[in-house]
Amino acid sequence: MSTTQTLLMIVSDLVMAAISQVVGLAIVALISSVPGNELSHIWRNSISDIWFPIGVITGLALSGSYRRARRTATQSIFDDIQTFFFAIGAGGVISIGLALLWHIIFETRQANPTHVLSGVVVAAFLIPLGRVILRRRTLKTHPFRLIIVDAGPNVARFTTKLQIKGGINVVGWVAVDPTDDDSVLGSFDDLPEICRQHQVDQILLGSYADQTGRVNAVLRVVQRDVQLTIVPRSFELISWRSRFAEISGLPLIDAMPPHLSRWDRLIKRAFDIVVSLIAIAITSPIMVIVAILVATTSPGGVLFRQDRLGRGGQPFRIYKFRSMTAAPTNQTETVADVGDHVPLHERRGKAAEAHRVTAVGRVIRKTSIDELPQLFNVLQGTMSIVGPRPFIPSESEALEGWQARRYEVRPGITGLWQVSGRNELSAGDLVELDYLYVESWSMLWDFKIILETPRTMLRGVGAY
Repeated sequence: MSTTQTLLMIVSDLVMAAISQVVGLAIVALISSVPGNELSHIWRNSISDIWFPIGVITGLALSGSYRRARRTATQSIFDDIQTFFFAIGAGGVISIGLALLWHIIFETRQANPTHVLSGVVVAAFLIPLGRVILRRRTLKTHPFRLIIVDAGPNVARFTTKLQIKGGINVVGWVAVDPTDDDSVLGSFDDLPEICRQHQVDQILLGSYADQTGRVNAVLRVVQRDVQLTIVPRSFELISWRSRFAEISGLPLIDAMPPHLSRWDRLIKRAFDIVVSLIAIAITSPIMVIVAILVATTSPGGVLFRQDRLGRGGQPFRIYKFRSMTAAPTNQTETVADVGDHVPLHERRGKAAEAHRVTAVGRVIRKTSIDELPQLFNVLQGTMSIVGPRPFIPSESEALEGWQARRYEVRPGITGLWQVSGRNELSAGDLVELDYLYVESWSMLWDFKIILETPRTMLRGVGAY
């Protein structure tokens, strides 16, 4: 991370901490009956608590928030949220200590711990928000320039995932082993020069056969100026719940065991019911408008119904707003025999059916509004808010063994597949993502997927 970016981050945190202090004082004034907490005293209380922003910046600095050497595309506000909460809480304690020290030396008015606590609560939300705004601004003006180093087979897959994230410019790829592919940027031995020539910020290191010291020697040279990020060889088994460990200097990654107990299922179902009810209440005007538009702009029913396989492999009827003209009589959706590594939109022949998509259908597909009726599937108990993709039966016939783990939970309106590329992914990718989701489920991961879904919907990634 550049010095300028670090300074901007500190300024952002300082401003948000100051705003949090004032907002916290206003909240205390509204709920407290103590005369000294009234809104008329907010300026005086702000002066007494002036150490709060400084304490928060100190707490964030001690947590290592400003210590990263360079920008990296793998940074995530969500993944750092626990660090934020701890650092901001510690910053509140530090500010009380600084205020007390100032009071002892200069006999000034002491800081009120209640005021500081209210500021900490507000800052826990505003400071991450400020970081998100700053990061989006930075990515828009200066996207990450990234090179993939891989043997070749995973380059397209990595590129798709990186482009979905946004703010990343995949410059190209370099093969460690000799290759006849004309798309490579150059020889691996020239990697340092390639990075300088293309002004690379980060290297994504995938799999390769050559394990000689020559490879590590080149990477150590590059690492001095470019962020090096390594994809684990068995990355299909790794999730955000996996943990980095070491034994006697040997780096290890613990792939966490399955964690979906009966209590977890109960919590997930309760969450589905509450969220679907709230979502239906909020989106009901939109659904009414879309239903009218679909009914009046093309012949046919408002809803599209189709059989899918749900929990336990049991079939259920999924609902969507109709986005296409009615299919010819007795025509059913088929899957082309093109292998599991072809993007799903090709496998399902989306291009051949594009002429059937209506004008309204293009809009509601692009924004995923056509899937809003699935909220009623969630209420029925046939679907979940977050889960594996609800496959059609013809796509699920060959799923056995570990692949069938997807049937242990209800399919979701959104999921890893939704935020990872949707129809740009292959059937093989979807099966692996579904397995990873079931194996590594947690409520926190569901929250993260839900937060990432609107951005994916608005960008229309993988929507056909």
